[in-house]
Order: sequence, then structure tokens, then C-alpha cells
Amino acid sequence: MARFRFRLEASLRLAEQVLETAQRKLALEVQQWQRCVLACELQEQRLEEAFEGYREACWEKPGELAGWQIYVREQRNRLQQCQIERTEQEKVMEEARQSLLEAHRETEKFKRLKEKQEKAFWMAELQKEQKLLDETGQVLYWRQRN
Repeated sequence: MARFRFRLEASLRLAEQVLETAQRKLALEVQQWQRCVLACELQEQRLEEAFEGYREACWEKPGELAGWQIYVREQRNRLQQCQIERTEQEKVMEEARQSLLEAHRETEKFKRLKEKQEKAFWMAELQKEQKLLDETGQVLYWRQRN
């Protein structure tokens, strides 16, 4: 019996490897983005604590006000830097997502082509078999008549 062989099997395997690599890359980028989000949340808490310390210094310790102002400014700058990093990471994550989608499309294209060619192959095999059976039937019919 004949066996189906997909001529582009190597390309399909390569596309699947690219897909797996893209999935891993996206997972890593999502983890990095989550770390950025967490760092921003922590920095927001620190900034809020700095503002609270500044407010307390306004009422209770005016001599420490200058130090608290510097500390608040530093925490605000860190928060802005953290937000910039998070925005940049979102862009990197989106690029990884687009890469994954492209790899998925490429893999699906090869899979559909393989399925289509395999179906056509088996249809041709069935037609050959049917033709052979028809010829056998005709030969048997003519032998019985003669």
C-alpha cells in the first residue's frame, strides 16, 4: 500500500519550531512586563508614603521639609522612569505578539497544505483501487461469459 509523504515536512517542522520559539519569547516578555507593572505599583506606594511624610513634616517638623521635598522629587522621577520602562516593555511585548501571530499563520498554512495534499493523495489512491476493482470485475465478467 502506498504511503503519503509531504514534501514540505521539513518546512512544516521548521515553522513549528519558529512558533515554539515565538511562544517562549512572548511568555518571557509578558513576565518582564508583569515585573514592570509590579515595580510601578511599588514605586507608586513609595511615592504615596513620601507624600505622607512630606505632609507630616509640613505640620510637625518644618526643618525636615527640604529633605522630604528632595525625597518626593526623587520618588516621582523613579515612578516616571518605571512608567517609561513599562511603556517600552508593552511595545516589545506587542512586537513579540505580532511575531507569534505571524509564526502561527505560517504553521497553519503548512498544516492546511499538508492536509489538502494528503486528502488528494488518498483520493487518487482510492480512484486507482476502484479502477483496479472495475477492471478485475470486467475480466471476471468476460471470463464467465466466454
